[in-house]
Amino acid sequence: MNIRDIIPEILLIVLMAISGIVVVSRLWQDALIAVGILVLILCFGGLLLQLIIRVRRLEEESIHREKMMRAAMEDLGRQLVAKQDKTSQTVVEAVGSLKSRMYR
Repeated sequence: MNIRDIIPEILLIVLMAISGIVVVSRLWQDALIAVGILVLILCFGGLLLQLIIRVRRLEEESIHREKMMRAAMEDLGRQLVAKQDKTSQTVVEAVGSLKSRMYR
């Protein structure tokens, strides 16, 4: 995964942290509470970022699995067609053999 893909989420986390620290520092004017809220917001943002990355990774894996399954199904289809052709040929040969025996 490229870092450019998650830049909007990182910017939103930074914006959440800055707005949270500003609000807390203005309301209570206590540095300890402001730092605690900042850490809480950063942890929450990190959790959201981790979830977004996992969902994207799962999406990529499901696309890969779908391609693999599609290729396997196409291969299976080709094998079934080949077996059907072989069976058809065997039946045609058997019918031809029976016809030739009947006309003798």
